Amino acid sequence: MTAVSCKGVTKTFGEGSAAVQALRGVDLEVKEGELLLIVGPSGSGKTTLISIIAGILHHDGGECTLLGEDIHGMHNGQKGAFRGKNIGFVFQAFNLIPMLTAAENVSIPLLLNGVSRHDALKKAEGFLENFGMKDKINAYPSELSGGQQQRVAVARACIHDPKIIVCDEPTSALDAETGSHVMEVLREYVLKDNRALIVVTHDSRIFSYGDRIVHVEDGVIKEG
Repeated sequence: MTAVSCKGVTKTFGEGSAAVQALRGVDLEVKEGELLLIVGPSGSGKTTLISIIAGILHHDGGECTLLGEDIHGMHNGQKGAFRGKNIGFVFQAFNLIPMLTAAENVSIPLLLNGVSRHDALKKAEGFLENFGMKDKINAYPSELSGGQQQRVAVARACIHDPKIIVCDEPTSALDAETGSHVMEVLREYVLKDNRALIVVTHDSRIFSYGDRIVHVEDGVIKEG
């Protein structure tokens, strides 16, 4: 089954002489159970593409469907509910809430989906343990290293069992051993329940974890 289908997707930022065409007609399909790596130079359109896939940005032209649904045609309430159930996103800047502990940050998607605080925190603690963070469950973001914050962000993206997980540089702040562990956990998680995982990365150390690699350059897919 196809998890993500993009056909002729375009996106332009700005207007007139200041306009920048970030995507120039992208065609991409991602299957359920697939771990796809998206690589390419900075400014090539990678983050724009995954932001459209995740419903954070709206494309200007073309089509983008997730699990057979056109979320860009939904009203905000429908889109929010669909994303809350089906999509997990790891931001490059982590976007952790400073006044919440690691476990509380990870539990947010579950709380938004109506899970009780007790059950949400219990599941969050288990996820953090899987990512080697058992001793940091009650730590605040300011008490965590960049790599530890990154693992919290990855756990938060997976906690609500989404069918599609989108990651922007999930191993950039991690050493080789920790990065490999995170990718192994993610790969097992994807294969276990036939999810789709899309990873934007510059980290050649994790290329071997991908089922497929596509290259984006100047807003188009050059290979893959």
